[in-house]
Amino acid sequence: MIQCRWCILTTVKIISFSNQKGGTGKTTACVNTAAALVKTGERALIIDLDPQGNTTVSVGIKLKPEDLTVSEFILRGARIEDLMLDSYMADLSVIPSDTTLAHTEFELVSENKNQFFLKKAIEKNGDALASFDYILIDCPPSLSLLTVNGLCASDYVVVPVLCDYLSLEGLSHLMETVEEIKKKLNPSLEVLGILPNMIDRRLRITEESLALMKKEFGGLVFKNGINVCSRLRESPSFGKAIFDYAASSTAAEDFLAAAREIKRRVIK
Repeated sequence: MIQCRWCILTTVKIISFSNQKGGTGKTTACVNTAAALVKTGERALIIDLDPQGNTTVSVGIKLKPEDLTVSEFILRGARIEDLMLDSYMADLSVIPSDTTLAHTEFELVSENKNQFFLKKAIEKNGDALASFDYILIDCPPSLSLLTVNGLCASDYVVVPVLCDYLSLEGLSHLMETVEEIKKKLNPSLEVLGILPNMIDRRLRITEESLALMKKEFGGLVFKNGINVCSRLRESPSFGKAIFDYAASSTAAEDFLAAAREIKRRVIK
């Protein structure tokens, strides 16, 4: 009996990191969560779905002119073996991105069922991707067609959010959008959790925002948020995850705790 490629991927957890608001530390959260999952014994792949390509750079990858990117993966049928790059960490790989992805989105607009191109590309490469435990998708900081592709290809979505009132207003809108995508495009999509990010306990607004967040969204809010850390902000410029740039930092502890919480939530 021949097993379908999407069925082969049932043991792989696909998680989008998404927030339409910029400046929430989404990419840093995605990269360091992936690194933390590797630290806990998992094999992880990051799909860089942001035309800025910050995820690619954050794990020490410098693209060469001949390197294929996620654009070829989505639109041109490129095989995963021909475009996936290894990061400096063992068991952490990346499907890279660059500015050409913005043009890819324009091409997608005129395509039929354009919300499912990433999902189809993943399904097509199911055999190769089945060796991973987690696939993390770093979505653009907008509710774009690329973001919709990421959410339609995912089992779960993690929402990194800042602890301020404007972020909370945007969070409510994003949650409504996720629910619409679940109803109309991806019935299996679940909000894995809301990840409070760059938490600054010195500010009164932080505690007020956390309290409001927990009141409105209850158990969806991660118990283990990410506290503000200057070393964490520095690490992407060195192409390192926090564990290799500042292993003894509070951020390293926070991401390990968040990764363990993700694993517990996925199992439930």
